[in-house]
Amino acid sequence: MPRQLPPLTALRTFEAAGRLMSFTRAAEELSVTQAAISHQVKSLETYLDVKLFNRRPRRLSLTAEGASLLEVITHSLDAMNEAVAALRDSDGERKTLLTLRSPPSFAAKWLAPKLKSFRRMHPAIELRIRHSNEFVHFERDEVDVAVTYGDGNWPGVTAVPVLSLDFFPVCSPHYLKGEAPLDNPNNLRHYNLLHDATLDNWSAWLTLAGAMHVDATRGTILDDTNVLIQAAIDGQGVALGSTVFVASHLHSGALVKPFEIVLQPELAYHVVCPPAHLTRKPVAAFRDWILAESSR
Repeated sequence: MPRQLPPLTALRTFEAAGRLMSFTRAAEELSVTQAAISHQVKSLETYLDVKLFNRRPRRLSLTAEGASLLEVITHSLDAMNEAVAALRDSDGERKTLLTLRSPPSFAAKWLAPKLKSFRRMHPAIELRIRHSNEFVHFERDEVDVAVTYGDGNWPGVTAVPVLSLDFFPVCSPHYLKGEAPLDNPNNLRHYNLLHDATLDNWSAWLTLAGAMHVDATRGTILDDTNVLIQAAIDGQGVALGSTVFVASHLHSGALVKPFEIVLQPELAYHVVCPPAHLTRKPVAAFRDWILAESSR
């Protein structure tokens, strides 16, 4: 006798909404609209002829029937995920592929120099790195694990800090001998500020330095940290650098650090993935490795 089950999409949607207790956050996790979440939940309630959520302004809660169904669906989806993960791990070709998404600057300056260690420890894992500064949608983008910069408070994922950044002005050595030498933070008003579109902290640094006469919004905006640092080396302006990105350039003399004032935001690079992905051996291996590297 055929199984009489609701559509799997409706069940997955209900599970996300019930687990996160938010249609908005469920929509973000599943990369759909909030209206689509509401429609799927309503269709499931119609199919079952039972109310699953109590809907009140700015508040969502499960009914007794909804809570009971959520427990069963969660257990079933977890079991399905474990079975799929086991099949992936048993496939000699697929188990070696691990897709990582990372900001290009982090991958170039911090991750790439350490990858020899990962390959030595896990020769059976083939690592594919995609570069992006945007937060990843794991299912849509077919990504196993990601490195993301932020506060670590993202719905539907586990996030563990890997690397914190410090920020301080860096520039060409020629800037120290100009008509307005950089011996005072307020003299930055005479120079072009280079802004990182993804890590822009000029306003916070200028406030910390007491440079009230400098307009933090003016200057050139660049959407790649590596390009930003090169622009500073080429004398196109003053950038906010971080030790992990500019240490080698400071050592070589290509860049100088005119001030000792250092900004340390309460943000960090995190290794991020949905909890279910940790059942995949390559994902768990990579997370364990990168956390060990970050603690050295």
